Amino acid sequence: MMCVQQQFNGWRLLRWVGWVLLGLALVAAGGIAYGLRSTPDIDLGVHATGSVDAEVQALFLGTSSMAWTDGKTTWMVDGFFSRQALGRVAFSRLDVDEQRVLEVARETFNRLDMPHVLSGIVVAHSHYDHALDAPFLVKTYGGNLYGSASTGQIALGQDVPGTRVYVTGKEGLANFGQFRVELRESAHAPTGFTGGFNTAPLRLPAHALSFKEGTSYSFLVSHPLLGSGPFALIQPSAGFIPGQNNGVAVNTVFLGTGGLGKLDADYLAAYWQEMVMNTGAKQVYLIHWDNFTLPLMQQGLPISLQAMPNLVDDFSRSLRELKKLAKRDSVNLRVLNAWDIVEFPRPR
Repeated sequence: MMCVQQQFNGWRLLRWVGWVLLGLALVAAGGIAYGLRSTPDIDLGVHATGSVDAEVQALFLGTSSMAWTDGKTTWMVDGFFSRQALGRVAFSRLDVDEQRVLEVARETFNRLDMPHVLSGIVVAHSHYDHALDAPFLVKTYGGNLYGSASTGQIALGQDVPGTRVYVTGKEGLANFGQFRVELRESAHAPTGFTGGFNTAPLRLPAHALSFKEGTSYSFLVSHPLLGSGPFALIQPSAGFIPGQNNGVAVNTVFLGTGGLGKLDADYLAAYWQEMVMNTGAKQVYLIHWDNFTLPLMQQGLPISLQAMPNLVDDFSRSLRELKKLAKRDSVNLRVLNAWDIVEFPRPR
């Protein structure tokens, strides 16, 4: 009788422990779900649409994707427009969402009032939110693709001819009409998704984790209408190599902030020092702050960006701290929304 009672008590204890563990799991799942739904409310102001007669323009397209034109030539950074939903990223293999990419590309060319032709694309690094759609875009609209050997394998996996894939090492150069774009080795933000190279053609569909970082780049942009040297620095990722901007002088920096809100204050200050103070920039535009699992267009119409969920990043903190630094250093700081156009007037 005692043995039966002991077994009964044992089962009751196990059942109680099971219910406790289930409850904890539900609480944790609820916390994760809340964190993924909870996003900071960012005041983005009014869309900047640009003027018809601007000499050089850059159209921001979420993450670090941008389209640049001088009225004669159009080229892109990354061109990531598929922006798959979180469930697809986490639980399935990814492919180019051709309909979505074409829709965004058409809207891009129309807003810039340019023919639907590309001179080329430079790719920041080989993660899917930078490199997935670039091969499809150059196959569809022309031009060459520039990036690391890791990015080159993604292009080859999508059957881009090798003659149109320009692999760079620590540095490289892309000429698009009168634009000169220098690729300079930089670093990814220190997150858990850095490192690795694609060493063979990456065939689609492929899981997000199959897109290895390769080399991360920053881009220095020059155009003779805006002087003899570079006028803008594009820093796609919130990472840096100390001293990478030695000798660089620009007025404008496009500053990637993805993941910056989860890093400590010393890192944030050092990042600002390298990218802004060391270059002498007086205008900073924040990029790669948005939730890239949400689309750029809905029902055929462009829509605004939303920040990454608080569980993933803390853009409110990044913005708050960067505003303090900008005020201290007399730098004009602005958060770019999707479809904003930045103009670069000819010097007088």
